[in-house]
Amino acid sequence: GRMAAERWLGYTPERLRRLWASPGHQGRDKQKLFEVCQTSEEFEQIFVSFKEMPRETPAYLLYSPEEWDRTRILRVDRIENGAQEEGCTRPYYQSVRRTFEDQRLEFEPGIHTCWAFHGADAAALESIITNPVNGFQPLATGSRNSSVWGSGTYFARDAQYVAGSHFCGQPAPDGTRQMLMCLLVTGMPCLGDPEHRGVLPFRRKPHRYNSSVDSLSSPEVYIVQNPGAAIPAYLITFA
Repeated sequence: GRMAAERWLGYTPERLRRLWASPGHQGRDKQKLFEVCQTSEEFEQIFVSFKEMPRETPAYLLYSPEEWDRTRILRVDRIENGAQEEGCTRPYYQSVRRTFEDQRLEFEPGIHTCWAFHGADAAALESIITNPVNGFQPLATGSRNSSVWGSGTYFARDAQYVAGSHFCGQPAPDGTRQMLMCLLVTGMPCLGDPEHRGVLPFRRKPHRYNSSVDSLSSPEVYIVQNPGAAIPAYLITFA
């Protein structure tokens, strides 16, 4: 199932890098996208994560199981942006781990990190994939979208929610659409609130919550406020 697939892909930046195809797993080339072979185990795990419907009916169900069944993954590209990972996402990951240590909490990848999906138009996707400094720019995005859970960059637990909403922009001329599959460093989340303007409340001074969610018991939407909190790992082309 999906949990096993995500575990195989990895819940930490280091684990993800083992799959990189760029020279020395460095992600230093001009080329940032590497196609994942459709017969590989890696592709199979992404396919399961993308297609699996949750056992409990989601709060945001935008496809019937039959319709979602017909959705096809046409291509998956792995994103290998070494500068972004080393300069932005990895330092953030390490800083969240440190704040956990300071609070005497155990940081557990797979609980305090998770996989989620993000839709955007073609120009935004291009920028997220290629920008050497940071992929996501949460404080720029929250102001544009209706920020029902506060400002930040929004991610969905389920691919069907991203595909069924307007987040993916217009389909390409051939009818295909694209979304990102990302590893999030959610840390300790709080309940989202439209009053959150990019700074979350304190959990215990001086430590703030690290991200926000639509539901603490069964989150389906994650909101991050820091560019380093989301690692764009895969670009999925589907129809």
